[in-house]
Amino acid sequence: MGQLTPGAPVVNTGIFIGYRLNKLRGALATVVGQVLPSFVIILTLSYLYIKYKEIAVLKAVLKGIGAAVVGLLSSVVYSMSGKLLKEYKSILIAIIAFQCLAVFRLNPIALIIAAGIAGLLISRGEGRNGNP
Repeated sequence: MGQLTPGAPVVNTGIFIGYRLNKLRGALATVVGQVLPSFVIILTLSYLYIKYKEIAVLKAVLKGIGAAVVGLLSSVVYSMSGKLLKEYKSILIAIIAFQCLAVFRLNPIALIIAAGIAGLLISRGEGRNGNP
């Protein structure tokens, strides 16, 4: 049910359950209960970052977090590439998209749309199972 409406499925499910329990008041209560804590935490962290961003310890912590994020993203790319890049057409689209993003700094959303269209056009002559 949570995936029928746009937005985060957890929030959507909460809205649905809140509405079923107490109509509009229940839906609003679930939204506030789910969104407000995260919003307050992010707002507080943003304020603290802006106020104390020049402190050496915070810079070191953020540098470590940044390195961990790069590692996590690399892990995701590695695992996804093993599953998705099994034929030369997909590999070619991935290489072209990477070059367009890294070298020409094109819009990532436009690249995703273009890659989807390219995949559709390239595999247009293939059968339902990907066979020619």
